[in-house]
Amino acid sequence: MNSKRILIFGLIFLMMTTTHAFASDLLSGNVKAQGLRKQDNILVYLTKTPDQTTPPQEVFVLDQNNLTFLPHILVIPKGSTVSFPNNDKVDHNVFSLSRTKKFNFGSYKPGVSHNVTFDKPGIVELRCDLHSEMISYILVMKNSYFALTDKKGNFTLDVTGLAPGKYFLKTWHEKLKNSKMAIDLAVAAGKKLTINLKRGAPGVLYK
Repeated sequence: MNSKRILIFGLIFLMMTTTHAFASDLLSGNVKAQGLRKQDNILVYLTKTPDQTTPPQEVFVLDQNNLTFLPHILVIPKGSTVSFPNNDKVDHNVFSLSRTKKFNFGSYKPGVSHNVTFDKPGIVELRCDLHSEMISYILVMKNSYFALTDKKGNFTLDVTGLAPGKYFLKTWHEKLKNSKMAIDLAVAAGKKLTINLKRGAPGVLYK
């Protein structure tokens, strides 16, 4: 009987500690943005964190289809390579005049693709010379501690391996003012945070 009780208590303790470990590796919350019909595609990220030193192996994709860049917002760690395939039925041109990364592919046909490696953090605004309505953003981050909100404004950051301490939780959206919240990771992890945003001109990602 005693051995069974010990086993049961041991299993309960293991479940509790495992749940706690998983919770402490996540930073989650909700963004309430004033004046937006949908609360998605708002970048939430941590600063004062160590920079990523190893370039990601994954190749990201920013597609062109139905005269639209897909996705509208692409967030990548510094050092990432992005592929720009033309999967539309017409010619396209992708270019950037942003300081973070300047390039211009010129006009290229359906089925053709170009690659660019983004080695500097910051904001890259993408346009198409042939279709003025097309616009997209690539947000190049210093590390992988970021997330985009869903349609309800919810977000979850994976902070696995990040040392306890004080950090800043920041936001970016093309139609919203940036926000900056000081957090203690040991206190904030596993809790539901709330961020309130107002419409206005956004600022830079990093200063």
